[in-house]
Amino acid sequence: MNSSEIGDFKSLEGARDTCSNLLTQWLDDLQLLWGEVGIPPEQQITRIKVVYENLSELCRAMVDEEKSRRDGYIENIAKCRAECQRLAEELETSFEEPPEDYTVLRKEKVLRNQVKQLIKERQLRLREAISLRTQEGELCARLGRIPEYIQSDTVLTKEQVKEANTRIGFLTAEKNKRDIKLAIAAKDILELWTELNIRARNDREEHIESGNLDSFQLSNENMQWLEQMKQSLSMTLDDNKRLQKSLMTKVQSLWTRMELPEEDQKKFLEQHTGYSDALIVKLKEEVRRLEELKLQNLERFIKLTRDEIEKYWELMFYSEEDKRLFTPYFSETVGENLLQEHEKKLECLVQEYNSYENLYMTIKSRNKMWERYEQMECKESDPNRFDNRGGKLLKEEKERKKILRDLPKCEDSIIREISTWESESGRIFTVFGHKFSDYLNNQKEELQNRKDQMKENKLKAKEEAMQNELTYGSTPAKTPKRRIAGTTILTPANKRTKTGHTPNTTPTRAARTPRTRFVHSSLVAKSPIRTPVREKNFPRVVVKVPGQKRPDTPTKKAAPIVEEFVPEVRAPAIQAPSTSKESSMDSGCVSVSNLDLDNQVADYADFENEASIWASKQALMGPQPSLNPSLWSIKE
Repeated sequence: MNSSEIGDFKSLEGARDTCSNLLTQWLDDLQLLWGEVGIPPEQQITRIKVVYENLSELCRAMVDEEKSRRDGYIENIAKCRAECQRLAEELETSFEEPPEDYTVLRKEKVLRNQVKQLIKERQLRLREAISLRTQEGELCARLGRIPEYIQSDTVLTKEQVKEANTRIGFLTAEKNKRDIKLAIAAKDILELWTELNIRARNDREEHIESGNLDSFQLSNENMQWLEQMKQSLSMTLDDNKRLQKSLMTKVQSLWTRMELPEEDQKKFLEQHTGYSDALIVKLKEEVRRLEELKLQNLERFIKLTRDEIEKYWELMFYSEEDKRLFTPYFSETVGENLLQEHEKKLECLVQEYNSYENLYMTIKSRNKMWERYEQMECKESDPNRFDNRGGKLLKEEKERKKILRDLPKCEDSIIREISTWESESGRIFTVFGHKFSDYLNNQKEELQNRKDQMKENKLKAKEEAMQNELTYGSTPAKTPKRRIAGTTILTPANKRTKTGHTPNTTPTRAARTPRTRFVHSSLVAKSPIRTPVREKNFPRVVVKVPGQKRPDTPTKKAAPIVEEFVPEVRAPAIQAPSTSKESSMDSGCVSVSNLDLDNQVADYADFENEASIWASKQALMGPQPSLNPSLWSIKE
């Protein structure tokens, strides 16, 4: 084909014109060739028909081919549409139908792409179904369950996927829960086996003993077996503990009664520890052996059994009336039947005490708190408690608050436990023969009576002391003696003798004056006007009271008195002062009942003032030992 034959194929009409022009040109060329060759026109027409037929067959084949291709597209569109519908229904989704104005080729392409997307999503769904089926199968195998049937070649719906995920979540949680239960139960079972000295006896027990818990199937049957086994072992251990405690108590009691060597007892206890069945058998054998020996010492065993019964009576707060109800305790007939009755009674007491040990211990603790409270209440009026060395008052107050806080709680707890005891035993609980409420009330009444009695005793003591003061005068407080400026304290004769000082003159017994008693200057009422300091030669006054002595004055041995006396002179008469309270109290004077007339010294002016007050007090109090002016003596 030369360049002249190439036409315009840029547009559809140009392509059609080019084909028409080329066909016309080719026919002209054939006619020219045929004319040169000399083919007649009739043959030329025949040959043109041949050309027409060939061109018609070629165009017809091309048209048929294009029709076939168009039909293929249409068929493919139908197939894709049907596949999209099937996949969309299977996946519970929808697909987009191509618009009607799309050509066949475009419709086919759009539907083909949607089919590819749906197939991809279906494959994902299939992989998800396989994964869910695998997970559920593993969990069900671990839990001993039958899994739900999930087809690996079938797409799961959204509802089925949700249900499968829910089942897997439940199974996972159940597996974790059972794993925890299995671990705890296995640990407890191993501890129980250790205490009971038991080994594994089957495959399931071997899994637990070896610690290979991952291979232990967590089925309902196995978990139930595990729980039952744990409960059975716990019950066995509790029974063995109770039996071991009972047997050991009996063995030790028999040991104590029979006074067996402590070395043999210690050796037996070291060799027989734990709570295994073998140990129970050994203890039973020991009890049987000791029982045989017991029958050979009935009288001693009865006495020892009575001692134990007495101990439990004290622990359980029995009264004497309650004790007398057990008549064999007071029987003097020795025999095997008497011992059996005592042992039976002791066994009942031990069993009851062990069953309600917390109740009796709580009552004992409450009684201790009450005793301490009574001590503090009785000590409350003791003045010595204010000797607060080491913070005793603060500690005592804290202890008091603690007791007042804990005591009601303890009593409420005891009342609740007593209610349980009475409902279970069908009897009335008593403490030393009284109901617990009456027992509490009696204790409170006794404490109140004791406090009232202490108050009465204290009042009586005060009244007696007051009566003694009114009769004999008060006893001076033993405080350090204060010396007034300008006064001279006389040295007692015994002290002067001990120092070795020898006076110039020693009067004879006949020349001695009657017993001299001195007034302490601190007890003499002071005048508002300051007393001048006594000069060197100022006379001193000595008051002598013969006759009656104070009842509380201790008796002293007579000691030689070495003093230098001056001639005795008479003191002026003393006039009775006014009896008004103002003259004795407002002037700052002290009561004459507080005078200590034993070997004390006072100035003359102070003595006159004190003597006046004392005389007025005597007028109010009645006849009392009085000062006799004739016994005054003045010494230089």
